[in-house]
Amino acid sequence: MSKLAAAAAAAAAAVSLLLALQLCCDASISSEHCRPDESIALLQFKNSFVGGVLNDDRMATWKEGSDCCLWEGVTCDHFTSHVVGLHLDCPFNGVDYTPCRWLRETTTALHSDSSLFHLRHLRSLDLSRNGFQGSTIPSNFTQLTNLAHLNLSRSGFSGHIPLGFSHLNKLASLDLSFNGPNGGDQEKALSFADNHDFSNLLLNATGLSKLVLQYMDMSNIKPSSFSNLSRSLTYIDLSDCGLAGTFPESVFRSPNLRVFVLQYNPLLSVQFPSSNWTAGRLKVLSLSSVNVSRQLTIPASIGNLKSLDTLLLENCSLLGSIPASMGNLTSLTYLDLRDNALSAKLPDVLSNLVQLQHLSLRCNKISGWFPDVFGNLSQELTILDVSSNNFTGPIPSLIFNLPQLQYLHLSHNFLTSMAILPPSHMEKLEFLDLSYNMIEGPLSIPWSPSLSYLSVANNKFAGRVPYHMICNLTILSIINLSNNNLSGEIPPCLTNLIQLSTLQLRMNNLHGSFPSVFGNMSSLENLDLNGNALGGSLSQSLTACKMLEVLDVGNNEISGVFPHWLSSLPVLKVLVLHSNSFHGPITTEYMEPVYGFPMLRILDISHNYFDGLLPATLFHKFQSMMMVEEFEKTGVPEYLETSSIYNEYYSVVLIVKGQEMTITRILTIFTTMDLSNNDFRGSIPDAIGELESLKHLNLSHNSLSGPIPSSLVNLTELEALDLSSNQLTGEIPPQLASLTSLENLNLSQNLLQGPIPQGNQLQTFDNTSYIGNEELCGPPLSKKCNGDDGDGNDHHDDSEPEFDGALFDWAFAGAGYGCGLVIGTSAAYIMFTIRKPRWLVDMVDKWIRRQHQARRWRPAITF
Repeated sequence: MSKLAAAAAAAAAAVSLLLALQLCCDASISSEHCRPDESIALLQFKNSFVGGVLNDDRMATWKEGSDCCLWEGVTCDHFTSHVVGLHLDCPFNGVDYTPCRWLRETTTALHSDSSLFHLRHLRSLDLSRNGFQGSTIPSNFTQLTNLAHLNLSRSGFSGHIPLGFSHLNKLASLDLSFNGPNGGDQEKALSFADNHDFSNLLLNATGLSKLVLQYMDMSNIKPSSFSNLSRSLTYIDLSDCGLAGTFPESVFRSPNLRVFVLQYNPLLSVQFPSSNWTAGRLKVLSLSSVNVSRQLTIPASIGNLKSLDTLLLENCSLLGSIPASMGNLTSLTYLDLRDNALSAKLPDVLSNLVQLQHLSLRCNKISGWFPDVFGNLSQELTILDVSSNNFTGPIPSLIFNLPQLQYLHLSHNFLTSMAILPPSHMEKLEFLDLSYNMIEGPLSIPWSPSLSYLSVANNKFAGRVPYHMICNLTILSIINLSNNNLSGEIPPCLTNLIQLSTLQLRMNNLHGSFPSVFGNMSSLENLDLNGNALGGSLSQSLTACKMLEVLDVGNNEISGVFPHWLSSLPVLKVLVLHSNSFHGPITTEYMEPVYGFPMLRILDISHNYFDGLLPATLFHKFQSMMMVEEFEKTGVPEYLETSSIYNEYYSVVLIVKGQEMTITRILTIFTTMDLSNNDFRGSIPDAIGELESLKHLNLSHNSLSGPIPSSLVNLTELEALDLSSNQLTGEIPPQLASLTSLENLNLSQNLLQGPIPQGNQLQTFDNTSYIGNEELCGPPLSKKCNGDDGDGNDHHDDSEPEFDGALFDWAFAGAGYGCGLVIGTSAAYIMFTIRKPRWLVDMVDKWIRRQHQARRWRPAITF
């Protein structure tokens, strides 16, 4: 026992000695200051920006005379006191990656003679999310040969990476992503100057475990260079970097690879191994918008990746069916196979994916009875998107029992029914889209206090709208019940929906007076009630909707005078009142002087009973119609849309070039004015010529007189002009021949005279553009000018009208039924050909419009 006691005592003494030595050493180190030369280098680096005035809190601790090892963002070696780490990344603000102010306001770039490169012992350098806009990466970076971690992402660097980067053979992680002046503009993005130097970098950096080159320009890099990837590599992200060619299959056999992201390289091909996937630890595989060569199918061998957590194969041109082996991926939480051409039925084994949280199969050709497998998925499922497929049958009620579901998108299928839903536990559901199916029966909505988006448009729902449910969903932002057979009145309880931005009830059977529920809807941007049977007058409660951009109440039974008070809506862009019973003159006497429709781009008040003079003072207020906007700078068209997070495009029902259409997306440059089929009198005001952005102008079927104003020559964007069926006199202004954008012209059924102006544009229209003007002559009419009618024929073809549904209706032919259908039809034909007697033509025109209004036309074309 004495030996054991002695040994214990000796051991205790040894431990005490070691502790004493450690304390001594720690005390010595804690009193050690950073090296003076490195402190000076850091201060010089700080003072190289904006006159030495830095606003970044992190560098505010950098003060002369203090220990630089204690400065924020600086790390020193514990034993040598050399600066080995410099972390000046701009903290993410949770919204965007706006560079830090202190570097965004930099007036000088980062140069090779920067004192930063005096810190030769740096092992870790992070300058990410800063603002070296337009600066190239200095060549002296290659002197920092001790670097193991380098992060220059989102810092505005552009140009070529300097040769010699391959000398940084100690690199364990490299992040050069999102550079260029605009955070990755491919024309000016950061790039490797030489494929050989890049290959050597991968070859020399044997300890490289993380490589992030997202949004670089790697179009000059051969994919075969990646055959030299380090076996220690665990993370690689090459998203959207312009790679082209075939990526080596060997990457799928990297034993330690955890994350492999190659998405958005459309010129790149990837070949899946048909077997022997040795990347068994792979957790994230993203190949979206990459060509899957040879197979064009998802191989069954993918089921070997049993550690896979995230699989993204969006837009890979995949064909065939989803393999049953995918049921082996029981660790999957995120599966995205959208925008492919996958077909056949879903395998039942997908119900094995018990950890799945996100499933998107949108835009495929998957068919069959809508499977119960969706309802059997994980109770943790938050997003389910199977829209734009070929699913049929009823929607299983099991789907509405998923307690964590937030996003449910089933639109554009062939679903036929859904059960009447009892109160469910879907308290987290935020988005529900069942539109464009064939669902019949009463409308049933799952109750969720979180629901903000609801669309059941273009189905066959019938019966009354369940307002008792909708009105209690108080955070609803978008409601779209359009194109169904819903009936009833619009109730006062909608006033509860104070966050509503879009209300679309188009093409239903709603009736009653126009609702007065908008006083609390200050967020309303889009109100579409087109194609119902609403009566009464427009409610002035709409004046509370100061964010309203689209108001479409066409094809109803609304009456009253022109709603001049709408001019108080400062951002109103679309106003459609067509096919109602509005009447009287349009006057600006009571119009809001501050506004006066300054943002209006679409005005359609056709097929009403407005009369009097065209309001020139009103046209002067259409400021947006006076400005020509172009999207050629970006080459990408822009559309009017809501400001909500769902980016819903506005739509509108218009008569365009003689056809009633539902325009599902409105170009921001689209400008039209339709005042046709009213009883406006007097001359066309010159002020219309100031509306230079007009694409379509329709003043037809009124009682306008006088000459065509030459100011119309200013409408250089005009594509369609219809002045037909008026009493216009004089000659056609020769200036109209210069409107080279004009595609549709109708001057028929007027009192115009003289020669048709010669010019390339006016000669492209056939005689139907000019018929019914007895005194017109010259091509394309066969009637020659100077009183010479040529061959003496009666030239019947020049005066034969081309009827559309608005001008000649079989209902009128029926008026002659008592004396024979042929006589009635002939009388109508002759009367509308010569437009005499005028009083009878006007009377029948208005009678026809009433008949069409009662029938509430449906759209003829949808695009």
